[in-house]
Amino acid sequence: MTCFWLLLAGTGCSSVGGPASASFASVIIQNHSLQEITGTTAKIFGAEGYTGGLQGPGKMVFQKEASRATTLSREGLLDTHYGARTVNRVRVEIDSLSGGSSYRLQCQAYVVRDAGDMLEDEVRLTKVRSGPYQSLLNKVKKELK
Repeated sequence: MTCFWLLLAGTGCSSVGGPASASFASVIIQNHSLQEITGTTAKIFGAEGYTGGLQGPGKMVFQKEASRATTLSREGLLDTHYGARTVNRVRVEIDSLSGGSSYRLQCQAYVVRDAGDMLEDEVRLTKVRSGPYQSLLNKVKKELK
């Protein structure tokens, strides 16, 4: 019963959401350079209100402020009233396949409580909540066709 409630809250249980190594959201992109993929990924995430970008070779991080309802559920009424901040964070990786002619664009999303604090709490979303992020990756692939 606890796993069910954790799943609904977005924190999940590894037995419910699959193994930790399972991909949250991903697409395969062929015949485009790493630079084209990173540029298009930044453009698509930016159009959806995310800020951020390149963090290293083939790694990007984007985030945007979470909804008020999410902030209330994570921070509580009093902390939200006094300016507590919750964000949606997406870690994106681009892995080379087949000697560089194909790439896997994949991501994992998190809800981050007390974002920006030294003690921020980053909670990984389960695969059940991957739909909006898979849609973003699909947009990247479609834009590159």
